[in-house]
Amino acid sequence: MMVTEAIEGARWFSAVGTYTAQPGQLAVSDLQNFKGNINWLPTSRDQPDPIHGDALQALLKQGEPAIQAEVLKNYRLTLQSLRTVPDGTLRFVATDFTEAAKGAALYCVRMATLEMRAGCAGFWVGALEIYRQGNWPCALLADGTLLVY
Repeated sequence: MMVTEAIEGARWFSAVGTYTAQPGQLAVSDLQNFKGNINWLPTSRDQPDPIHGDALQALLKQGEPAIQAEVLKNYRLTLQSLRTVPDGTLRFVATDFTEAAKGAALYCVRMATLEMRAGCAGFWVGALEIYRQGNWPCALLADGTLLVY
């Protein structure tokens, strides 16, 4: 599936807590009560990529206009699509994760676009599919397992 198709078909956060984990993943139905040492996935574009390091960022910085245009197009499409997510969708008592989750989705789209352009569709393309299904791939455990809510 292409990145644009995934964005257009995304059911952003509409099925959180219902994901069925695949190998290398841990699905949780109650993120608020999850007890474990996790590293949240990035929520803003200036954060480092915990999967590829600087490799995909270097592709973007090389300055090929077509790549930059595609990243920007997908980013804008995602921003527009995420407007359908109601405020407080991911509120747990006093903490509202909704904006962080939206930021993580934007980061994911950016990196998935770069993975596709680099010909190495992998982690971020897979994470985008999880978003498309309505879940939130939110963190990595110490052993690299992806935590999905």
